[in-house]
Order: sequence, then structure tokens, then C-alpha cells
Amino acid sequence: MSAGGEIFAPDDLASSSFENLIVDNVVVQIEGGKPGGIAARALAGVSGAATASGRGVKTHNSVLKSNSGWGLDPVAWARRAAATAKLMEQNDRIAKALQRAGEDVIRPGGVTLISAVTNVIETQRVFRAVRFLPVVAARDRRPTVNGLKLFIHEHPSARYFRYAVMTCAEPVPAFGDLRGAIQELSRRISSWAYEVSTPDKKTGKCYDIEVLYRGIEFTRATAAERDAAAAERGQASDLSARYGADTVLYHVHANVLYWPKRNIAKLWPEFLRYTEKFMDAHWRDNGRVEKVEEIVKYCSKPADTLAATDDELVWLYRQTQKLKICQPMGEFRTWMKELKKERKKVVRVHVGRGDGQLMRVKKGKRGGAPDEDDADDDGNVIEDGEAGEDAPDKDFDDAPELSPEKRPRLGDGGPAANIVIGLTLPQWRHTPWAEPMIMVQNYDPLKLSTEDGADIREWQQQAREWWDDAFAPPPEEALRVARMALDVAERYAAWSCDGRMSDDDEDDARAALKEARAEAEDDIREAAEAASYIVHTCSSTVREGQAELPHDISNIIDDPVIEEIAEIFGGKVVRLKPRTPDEDDEIPFESSDDEAKWAHVRANLDQRASEWQALVAAHGLTGARQIDEDRQRVRYAAYLSRQYAAAACRAAA
Repeated sequence: MSAGGEIFAPDDLASSSFENLIVDNVVVQIEGGKPGGIAARALAGVSGAATASGRGVKTHNSVLKSNSGWGLDPVAWARRAAATAKLMEQNDRIAKALQRAGEDVIRPGGVTLISAVTNVIETQRVFRAVRFLPVVAARDRRPTVNGLKLFIHEHPSARYFRYAVMTCAEPVPAFGDLRGAIQELSRRISSWAYEVSTPDKKTGKCYDIEVLYRGIEFTRATAAERDAAAAERGQASDLSARYGADTVLYHVHANVLYWPKRNIAKLWPEFLRYTEKFMDAHWRDNGRVEKVEEIVKYCSKPADTLAATDDELVWLYRQTQKLKICQPMGEFRTWMKELKKERKKVVRVHVGRGDGQLMRVKKGKRGGAPDEDDADDDGNVIEDGEAGEDAPDKDFDDAPELSPEKRPRLGDGGPAANIVIGLTLPQWRHTPWAEPMIMVQNYDPLKLSTEDGADIREWQQQAREWWDDAFAPPPEEALRVARMALDVAERYAAWSCDGRMSDDDEDDARAALKEARAEAEDDIREAAEAASYIVHTCSSTVREGQAELPHDISNIIDDPVIEEIAEIFGGKVVRLKPRTPDEDDEIPFESSDDEAKWAHVRANLDQRASEWQALVAAHGLTGARQIDEDRQRVRYAAYLSRQYAAAACRAAA
């Protein structure tokens, strides 16, 4: 999948049980841009990982193998891919607005990602560490989200963790002092965290509560919209009179995770009153933690960001620049710092049957290759470097990285081409099956040297072995299933946005469309299951055991030397008949109707691929996309008409 498409392991698909496993790795040193076969040296580390780990302890290199070919539900993958595409649209809009305002958020050049199995090649922009960009914020949230999940799972008192939302009493008008409001709320939370965790000097009373996390968020709405929302809740609000009905106001919130260390049932009402008075803000306790992603999230809602003007986006960026939006505190902060000190991170590792568990994995050393955290789950490469002003401990996640080593340059002064950086952890970027990505800087296929090409081919060969070991389908079948899943997701998204479907008198048509969608999704799941089954029931892919020789073996080899060898080992050496050109490895397990249906689907996909290539050649990429969207609208309108007619016939009957 392209930039609009994840390597990702969707949190909503992952197992909710987290196993406390410490995973150490054998470090693979990769010298970026230097000759000598980096792929061969790195793969040597992969092959030696099992021996060095001892007693079956997983290593970082074995995570590469275990996560390759990890299959997700194709329907859920397609929905997540569509959501990722919308996130990238939002990110691009913000980045363009900042670039037009003179803020340099995109580095020149880029990094090319080559899919190690499907061989899809795409060039990614390198974003600077601007946390107002959604993809950068997501990259920076990932260690906190995974770490907090594992921390909660391991903590013996996690069932007592609670989370609350604190809201500033006064909103901030657009282009006002949003930065000051965020800093003031953050400082108050830090002071409150100290007060509720230590005994009172006069009375000795102590609530004995520890704050574990604080995250900042702000919402956008006009004064009139906020007054209307308050009226629906039965509350009085005069923001329109004070600011003007059309004035855009930003309300700053803080999501706080805290831990009552003892039973304070008798003190609870007093604690709530004390907190509201101390914070001078609206306070709402939301009970126990249900989902970490509800606490650790982006600072603004996507709808609010899309509604903001370019000037607002630039103002928001400058107001939030270098502020620590996501802040671990207390015991969780200590836990995260210890993890960083030991050069470990929390990664979801495939443990079989599509399930994953969060485990500690030791990071590789930085040598000429970037850390694996430089790329987000969708393969977007992000430069380190934005430090938090409100973070006194510069050794934490926001500390700027050291200046990168200078890249080798050619004799003409230009940068060296085709610098193979290394292999990322497997991603669900192009298909519902995870595959590693080969990262190449300054990619130029016309200047590929023999060594560069050999490195890439070695990576691809090893990745394909891992892929086959996981019983993933052939790459072409995986891409077909991905295209089918994306097509259905796009059709359903268009149906969901169709205004005519909101009328009550069209319930039958809605039900018919939902039924058709469910059938299409079932077909996709069957196709995904069949794709893997076809491959791994072939004789050429059976790796264990010894296949019986067929009865029609012929051509016993007449050679004195071979006869002597046969006598020693007590066997018979034969030469098998060559395969006939029309011989097929597939086991016929489908009916003729099913075979015809899938043949029709494959033919349609091939036809669409050919039409798309012709459109791009004739009209360019942008024009081809517009023409394809117009054609899809026409096909979708015809599809709706057929469904309406069918629903009307059923109603009449």
C-alpha cells in the first residue's frame, strides 16, 4: 500500500493479554553505505541469533522472522488502511500549510522502501520531528502506548488505576495564548500530583494517590456551538456574548491516569472537592481504565484539524512547538526511563495463530543505520530532534539525537546513490500479511551497483524464506486479496457517506446493502484462506517429513558409481520423470462454480490493473485518479439502483 495505505499491527485486532517476557537480542551491526555486503553480515547475525540466545529466548532478529507473514483479518486490515489514508491526508494538509508559512517540516530527498516480499517500491518523504504532524505524533505515542499497556498488565495494583479528564475553566480564542494555557494546566497537574501523594504538613492527612500519566488535548468549536452544547446539557453559557458567536474557541483538556494506593472511600468526596478547587478546572473522574488509546492520543480531533484554516494550523503548530503533550509521571515515568536505560522497547510479537503479545526487546546499536523507531508503523521515516521545553530530563524520549554521520558523496559532489540502510520490522503495508521493508537512501535504479543489487536480493531472499515458513500465500495472491479488500472497503465507505441512505423509508435498501457487504467480506476472507491453502498444500512447499515416491518412477540410473553408493546405503537411485507443462500443483478442493467465480474475480482485477496503467500513461497519476473516481461513482450509482429495485420488489411481494 502507498503512503495513503500501514505497516501496522492494529491495536484493535491484537490480543488483550500481554505476557511479561524479556527479549534480548544479538545486535546486528550495519555499516551504512560502506562496501562489503551489509545484507550478508546482517543475515549472518540473524542465522546466529538462535544459538546465541540460548534456551529458546527470542531475539530481535527472531522477531523479524516470527512477525514475517503474520496474517490479519483482511476486512479489518482494509478498514484500518482506509483510516490510515485519511490520517495521511490530514498530515499532508498540515504539512503543506506549514511549508507555505515557511516552516521546514519535510527534509529534502527521501527514503525508498522496497517491500522485501511483494517487491513494491515507493519513495517516502522524511518528516522532521514536528509533533503537530499526526504521523510524527503517532510515532512518538507508540512507545508510550505499548509501554503503558505492559506496565498496566504487570502492575499488581493495576485494577485500582483510574483516569480523569481536567478541563480549563476558560477557553482560548483562536490566535490567543494557547501555549500559556497548556503550560499552566501542566504545571497545576504536576503540583496537584505532589500534593495528593504527600502528607499535609499541618494535619498529616494524605490521600496517598500517585499520578502516572498526563496527556494534553484541545477541542475546537465556535462560541455559538459551545453555547448550544451547554444548553443541551442543561448548563448556562454566555460565550457568544463574551467572544462573539462566530469566534473559534479552543478548550484545553488533560487526560490524567492516577493510582489510589489505599482505600480512601471515606475521603473520596473530600478528595474530589479538593481537586476541583486546587486545579481551578472542571474535573470528571471516568473510572477504571478500559483502553489505553483513550488516554494516550493525538492532541486534536481529526475533524477539528480538518476544519481549521491554514493560519490556524500554523498558529497551533507554533503554540505547541516543543511542548511535551504526552508525559509519563511517577512510577510509570521511572519504569519507562529504566526501559530506555537498558536500551529496550516494547514490541508486539507474533506467537502463532494470528495472536501477538507485548514483549520487551533490546534495541540494536546505532551504527550507520537508523534506529528501528525512526520509521513509524506505516513506514513513514521521521527525523529525531524536537525536545520538550517542559522536560528537564533530557535523557528521556524527547532528547535530541546526535548529529547523523555525513553521508558519502560522489566525485561530482552529489550524494551517493543507493545507500542500503537496513531492514525494518515486518509491516502490514501492502497486504494483510506482514513483510519487512528494505530502506534505501537516494534510490536510483539506473545506478544500482552489483553489490547494492546483491544486498537487496539477499534481503528479499531471506524475507521470502520467513514468509514461506509462516505459510503466507504467494505475493501475487496476497496483493490480489488486498486489492479485493480495499475495493469493498471503498464501496462501503461511499455507501456510508451517501445522504440518501439516511431516510427511514429506505431501511430495506440499507439492509440489502449491508447484507451484500457482509457477503463480499465473507468472500474476501475465503479468498485469503484459500490463497494460503493453495500454496501450502503443494508438494513443493512441504518442508517436513519425507514424501512418498510415486509408483510410476522410471529411468533407473545405470551408473557403476551410483550403484555402489546405492548398495552402501541400501537404496535405489532413480531419476524422476520431468513434470509435464500442464501439470498443476493445486489440489482441486473447490466446486466448478467456485472456480468460475474466482476466475471471474481474477480476470476483473487483471482488467482493472490494465485499465489503470493505461489511464496513468495517458493522463498522468492525478488525472487517472480523477477519472477512476468518476467511473467508480457511476458504477456505484448503478449498484445502488439495482439494490433499490430489488428492495422494492421484495417489499411489493
